[in-house]
Formats: sequence, structure tokens, C-alpha cells
Amino acid sequence: MIMLRRAAFRSKLPPPRPCKQYMGANPSAPRAQAVRIVDGRAHLVLPIEKGPKAKPGKRTPNKREAAWLGKVVQVGCVACFIDGQPARPTAVHHMLRGGMRMGHLFSFGLCDPGHHQGGQPLGLISRHPYKARFEEHYGPEFHLLAIAQELAKGVS
Repeated sequence: MIMLRRAAFRSKLPPPRPCKQYMGANPSAPRAQAVRIVDGRAHLVLPIEKGPKAKPGKRTPNKREAAWLGKVVQVGCVACFIDGQPARPTAVHHMLRGGMRMGHLFSFGLCDPGHHQGGQPLGLISRHPYKARFEEHYGPEFHLLAIAQELAKGVS
């Protein structure tokens, strides 16, 4: 009786090479530093350390979101617009769902201090911390967002 033996599987790929971390042409050479030329002299530029995030979960807006936030500030306070009052310094109010921001595109302007927060001494209804009273007087936040979007169409 003849016993057949199976040959071992042979890969068609070349054998793996040992992986080394890239260290540049000369690993003992120091890394290049950023240099700024001022009045013909070179000055070393030191990187600025990043500080801790203001709140976890916040992120930097992208180009489209940054453009929208710029328009929000230019348009001004939506609640002042509804009341027929002149424009005041505006803060960006982000809409929330379940206690979390819905994103930078879901935001509109509210004056600060005033309709955003701290408006009681000025005789205004503030969104923070009086959401129910604020929405009863000015309408739901999605209505205010729609008004802000209409006003932003006229802003370049």
C-alpha cells in the first residue's frame, strides 16, 4: 500500500521582512527645527503646547460650519430681530438634543448678556436657564434656526 503525503502549503508571497521604524537617513542626527528669518537672522520657532479641551466632546468646526458660524454672528440676535430691537453683540447658541450638541450647523445667534443668558436685569427673557419661558415667547428653537437661515441668505 502506498501512502501519499500532502505537501505543505507554500505561499506565493515573498517572506516577510523585519519592520523597522523610519528614523531618517541618519538616526543619530537631530530632528530639523522650524526656523523663522527676521532681518536676515534665523530664529528658532518653538511649538506652542496645546492646552486641555474646554469640554470633552467639542470639536473644531470644518470650513462649512465655520462659514455658518460667521454668518450667525453677522446676522445678530434672532430674538432681538423678532422683538424689533437693534442688533447687540451676539453669541452663538448651539441647539441640544438629549443634552448633547446637535452640531455647529444647528446654531443661531442670541445676544449675550441678554437673550442667551443673564438678561433678567435688562428685562429680557434668557434662553439659559429659562428654556420653557423663552420658547413660549419666541417659539421652538427650530423656528429660530429657520429665521436665522433666512436672515443669513442676505449676508455675504
